[in-house]
Amino acid sequence: MNEVRVVFIGAGNVNFGGGEGPWDHASRFERIAGVQCVGVADPDLGRARAALEARQAGRHASAWRDRRAYADWREMVRAQRPDAAIVGLPPNAHGGLVPPLDIELTLAGLGVHMLVEKPLGVAAPAELEHLAGELDEAGVLVSVGYMFRYSRAVQQLRDLLDETPGGPRVFLARYDCAYSEIAKRAWWDVQQSGGPIVEQATHFVDLARYLCGEANLETVQAVAIAAADPAGLLRDTPLLGDGRTIDADVPPENRHPRATLAHWRFASGALGSLSHGTLLHGRSYAAELEVWGDGLRAILSDPYGQCRLGVRRPGQEAVEWLDCGDDDPYQSEDQAFIDAIREGSARPIRSRYADALKTYALTWQITRAAGQPPAADRPEP
Repeated sequence: MNEVRVVFIGAGNVNFGGGEGPWDHASRFERIAGVQCVGVADPDLGRARAALEARQAGRHASAWRDRRAYADWREMVRAQRPDAAIVGLPPNAHGGLVPPLDIELTLAGLGVHMLVEKPLGVAAPAELEHLAGELDEAGVLVSVGYMFRYSRAVQQLRDLLDETPGGPRVFLARYDCAYSEIAKRAWWDVQQSGGPIVEQATHFVDLARYLCGEANLETVQAVAIAAADPAGLLRDTPLLGDGRTIDADVPPENRHPRATLAHWRFASGALGSLSHGTLLHGRSYAAELEVWGDGLRAILSDPYGQCRLGVRRPGQEAVEWLDCGDDDPYQSEDQAFIDAIREGSARPIRSRYADALKTYALTWQITRAAGQPPAADRPEP
């Protein structure tokens, strides 16, 4: 089994765990046979060193031996000459055509394959179309981090829809975020994050496309509760050291909307809807989706945690529940990326850059329709 040299660009939660979710690419890659994790880069060099030292002291230390931490990812790539890079950065720190945001473009020019975490950035979809073309021309493998495409429950649901005459008719997604411990100012500023639909609900928007096909963007309609609305008051927002809320210095027009409702029509004629909120306290999110077909009702419950798939099949009235809580779609996603590199083929990858760009475009359209334009749509001050 040929060795694959991997570097991590970003030493935050998505790559090394922590925060309010189950993400942690490092713990998955270090368990894949033949993968050597050869470097970690983060502008906060202390954080990069801490992440690396923790791994070197862990159960899979052999995957991290004699590795270095860097403040500059470009220096790391030049020194380590990796086969692949895991890009786990804030949305406004990548996804561009010029420095310093040209990370994907630079990696592609060096022949480095990459797994890029969602969202693709905060640039307008038209700009990312240019980037998608450059990546395709470079011939590198690019996987985008829509891990639910690798979920066993999602694959079972997709099979059910393939077996249902006429396919899906209605897609209903509900996602309520627990905000109490999200202490990253940038997340609360749509200028930096792209907003909650672009940055967070994007996973369910992607599943809408994966399960039901392409959406007709011209049919998208949406409404939102803005932070400044009376209903936008939140009582458990994280606090700064001086007692102010985490978004106290975010311009009012850039503050994270509290809830968004959207609906649209798919190209097939099916209907889709999304409800997203930033309203729960604590750490546990509430997320589920339903898909209806002729005689079929399928419920995907708690996909981030104890995932279950409930199915009412055509000709039946009882709901059968399938427990998928032992599945790890993150591990499957990362394994598929390594398999693709070893095969020299994109076949194992279920979310390629050009396809992920269609999800990105739909999240933008929902955000625009709700009157909460993403960063690049906003006029210059």
